[in-house]
Amino acid sequence: MVLARTGEAPADVDLFLVDPGAEGVGMRQQPSVSSDTQYEVSFDGVHVDGAARIGGPRSGWRTWDAVMHDGCIFLGALAMGGAQQALDITVQYAKDRHQFDKPLGAFQAIAHYLADAVTTVDGGTTLVHEAAWAQASGRPEARRLAAMAKLFACQTYRDVTAMAQQVFGGVGFTVDFDVQLYFRRAKQLQVSWWDARYLEELVAGELLASGATNVGLSSRR
Repeated sequence: MVLARTGEAPADVDLFLVDPGAEGVGMRQQPSVSSDTQYEVSFDGVHVDGAARIGGPRSGWRTWDAVMHDGCIFLGALAMGGAQQALDITVQYAKDRHQFDKPLGAFQAIAHYLADAVTTVDGGTTLVHEAAWAQASGRPEARRLAAMAKLFACQTYRDVTAMAQQVFGGVGFTVDFDVQLYFRRAKQLQVSWWDARYLEELVAGELLASGATNVGLSSRR
């Protein structure tokens, strides 16, 4: 699926389905910090006809924007699931790993790290649920909540996995422990599919346009 400009006007943007095996389409796999599968796609004289267009003329950006707001909620859920799992394995490690004849979790500094993390993870999960509810219910604040969900969830994912690395110590960076994968994927997710700066602009734009700050449970009354 390719987002392409079809004219000079700002609205002249369309979505097209392009066969990856078509003549002139090149694909080259890109290494990433998260070790996931990403490709650079290049086009050299590729021709598509009108039947390959998704939706009506000049509807591409509106469709893309709407789908991305849906996607932000799903990505926020992905981030919170990763953060929860990273926290779970870190808590277990803090129970199992002993130093000075007691588990790591018995040290106040480690315990406070874990307490702060679970508070943030629970808060982020609630925000993602709120965004999903607003989107499913057609609430006007859904766009703002979607951007907020990805922004907060990805930052939480990054913070929790960074804390987890500190608890695990040097071994946390080795492939023998799963926490390193969550740490790397947290950063990849944070900078992909609308990064923090753009999400902040979306939230601010929606907030200033509406003049409202109430996006919580009271909106259900």
